Amino acid sequence: MSSEIEQKSYNGLLVSRYNSDNIYPLLPLLSEEFPNWSLDKIKNYVQLVTSKKSEEVAGMLVAQNEALYYVGFLIYTFQSISTEYLSTNEKEEFTNGLVIENILASSPILKREIFLEIIEYAINIAKKNNCKFIELPNFDETYKLVQNKYRNKIIKINDFRTVINLS
Repeated sequence: MSSEIEQKSYNGLLVSRYNSDNIYPLLPLLSEEFPNWSLDKIKNYVQLVTSKKSEEVAGMLVAQNEALYYVGFLIYTFQSISTEYLSTNEKEEFTNGLVIENILASSPILKREIFLEIIEYAINIAKKNNCKFIELPNFDETYKLVQNKYRNKIIKINDFRTVINLS
């Protein structure tokens, strides 16, 4: 499942795939998301997610503001789930999807906008890789803009899993 999607600029945000081994520009965000992890553990995780070998199973997206500061990131994996959870009438037993493993925005004020834009980019990647769903982390108030935009496609599987049906 590879994807070649160009950088896109939304509402002053530049969203793109992160393919660098240099974690230092992202370190403030990564340290906030993984506060108990050592620098080496964070670096190894990012290298694993962004390596060419893992491009078919995982990836990392970043959002930058107009001054090119990193203001958010999203780490995803491609996974399969049973079609019964998506309430589809497909004959397949399992279907592919993009699962958001980690997502973070640096600004509490702009969190909703950053999440919407970076999830939009992830949805484009999912569609280009024939995914039928995108799984979101714990669905709370920070996903309000996503919820408003995809209201008719959101399926709450359980207390921990919410998906957007892309089919």
